[in-house]
Amino acid sequence: MARRRFSITVPLPAYARPRNEWRRRVHGAVLEVQTRRGVGYRESDQLEVRISLPLGDRPLDIHDIDERVKDVIDALEGRIAGPRSRRRIAPIVPSADQIRRIVLEKEPRRTRPRALGELAISRFHARRRASS
Repeated sequence: MARRRFSITVPLPAYARPRNEWRRRVHGAVLEVQTRRGVGYRESDQLEVRISLPLGDRPLDIHDIDERVKDVIDALEGRIAGPRSRRRIAPIVPSADQIRRIVLEKEPRRTRPRALGELAISRFHARRRASS
């Protein structure tokens, strides 16, 4: 039996307001790559999400980090109108509880106006702790 595919890497669409529409575009971009690669996630899967964002040193950029991460996770859950919204679209990740690790990488600003950054979803592997 062939192993299931888990990993996908998706260029995040350039951020634009309103944020709910950006979440919808993130969801669409992930869904497109997921379908093309034949990847699907079950409720029992434990996942790691890596988000690379080109951010500068301005204070506004620092405050945007947590908002963009929240937007990406909400988009993966199909919560386009926010976490308390009942209006949802089909989730890519059935539950945020199965995301065991979120890695956020700040990268230098680039002049790529078509993409905000990159999102990668893969299988979670617990790290071994070094013994003392």
